Amino acid sequence: MLSVLFGLIAVAEAVLLGLVITLRRRWPDRSLILLIPVLLALIGDNAVIAAGSTIGTGDTLLALSYPRYIAHGLFVPLLIMVGAGLCRAHGIRLPLAASGILTAALIAVGIRQDIINLNLQPTPYADTLRYTNTATHGAPIPAVVTIVVLIALGAVLLARTRSPWLLAGSSAMFAAAALSVFAFWLGNVGELLLLLGLYLTATRRPAPMIAPVTAA
Repeated sequence: MLSVLFGLIAVAEAVLLGLVITLRRRWPDRSLILLIPVLLALIGDNAVIAAGSTIGTGDTLLALSYPRYIAHGLFVPLLIMVGAGLCRAHGIRLPLAASGILTAALIAVGIRQDIINLNLQPTPYADTLRYTNTATHGAPIPAVVTIVVLIALGAVLLARTRSPWLLAGSSAMFAAAALSVFAFWLGNVGELLLLLGLYLTATRRPAPMIAPVTAA
């Protein structure tokens, strides 16, 4: 049943990807562009886990698993830039240079944790089979910092604009990540809720100001 769940998450994220691309065409916002590679990475992640038990242990599943960790290390911190961009779209001025520096630093840490120190071993769980990084020790710092920053940005959005979606999505991700030590699939559900929160925040941005027309 868990394999089916991961397949459904991948489908839901694919639908969300289509919605983000459509929204991007309406609003040419760079923050939405950064959301696209994150969605692609998570779609691939869930699809590989969903198909893992069918593929079986071996070179094929191993080859499909490397991109999962590489994409996580490179793309997840981009969500900070997405959150900061959405805040600016809601009229909240934030230092984008600072968020860019933090994002770059977290990507560097992610490269070390998820790419350089990568030792994949097959790990069965319920009806799923996936390769996990046995070289990882301690909390995934880039992911944790990213979630905390998004919670802070969500709190600012709620206080300034009464938009609850970023705070709700990032808080759900934080709770799911904490509980994933008992059931790893909760983290994937949390990622979906976080992405949904980001999308809803983007769709509910303030309407642009239209200058009044003066009668001749």
